[in-house]
Amino acid sequence: MATLTRRKLIRSALASGVGGLFAPMLGSSWARAEDKTLTATHFGGPYQVLRDIVAAPFKKAGLGDVAYDVEFSGAAIGKMQTQKDSPPFDVALLSRSFAIRAQNAGLVSKIEKASIAEAGNLVPDALPAAGWGAAMIMDTFDFMIDKNQIKMPVESWLDLWKPEFAGKLMLPAASNPATVFFIACVAKAAAGDEKSPKAIDEAFARLKALKKSVRSYYSDALQPTQLIERGEIAAAPQFGIRIANQSKKVPNIVKVTPKEGVVAIPYDLCVPVNSTKQELARTYINFTMRKDVQAALVDSLLATPVRSDVEVAPEIKSLVTTEFSKIWFADEELIAAKQKEWLDRYMREVQS
Repeated sequence: MATLTRRKLIRSALASGVGGLFAPMLGSSWARAEDKTLTATHFGGPYQVLRDIVAAPFKKAGLGDVAYDVEFSGAAIGKMQTQKDSPPFDVALLSRSFAIRAQNAGLVSKIEKASIAEAGNLVPDALPAAGWGAAMIMDTFDFMIDKNQIKMPVESWLDLWKPEFAGKLMLPAASNPATVFFIACVAKAAAGDEKSPKAIDEAFARLKALKKSVRSYYSDALQPTQLIERGEIAAAPQFGIRIANQSKKVPNIVKVTPKEGVVAIPYDLCVPVNSTKQELARTYINFTMRKDVQAALVDSLLATPVRSDVEVAPEIKSLVTTEFSKIWFADEELIAAKQKEWLDRYMREVQS
């Protein structure tokens, strides 16, 4: 009940525009009278809260109207390609690997740091120098544990190789794009480096040795959540937001942040190159990065904020990954280049 009350209070404050924090930036070139309606995308489901958390206060502040379309990253890029001259939306929410693809294909405008007033308040790499987009919020690739089955303290990715996990593990499948992040996490834990070929070889050697402990491999991130709830597995690498929402329902299922850290999974806001609302789009992106909006997004989505000064409510603090010293950003361009090679090797040497 405390969480719900907090959410209602945050959304009420955002919608009412009280306290001066929500006043429109009338002196900015962004808040022009001719700006009208912005069309943005999100992933659907829990992201429907953006209507209350972002769109309503954005309009209240006199910055413009926001209409939302539900689009996953792949579908959004497809529409940006087929309708490049007249894109169907002005801001697209994309997972970072897709955002890089969009930039490489010439589908998005570069977002300069100078055009984002909140840029100085963001964690490093939330606003990438290459400028393909800017992170609205972050997921992480974490470690999901059932405390009823695993009694020992779990502190490292390398604890997966301990006998307590034998027959109780579920790992991502080669068909799961997130597997490249798991490989990078193992390489970083085993060799202190997720980029060098030697570290990747070490990771694969360890993963091959782990095969006897693995019960099954998952393509859909929903699968390990279902199996751990039924007690059929005891642990799995999993997205932090999914673990957090599961932990709210089943307290014995918890998120463990290994000492070697977890990889950030940013969800970037990108601007189609031929959108006619370039300035308004940047106004929208900047608005999502404000401290009050970030707090509301964290509270509703249980996601990691893109700024370190966001206060997380005590009742959800254990659910949200905010120890930024343990969150690292992958070299997404390297991973994009190596993805097929790594996943093919994973299928041959680990999963098969």
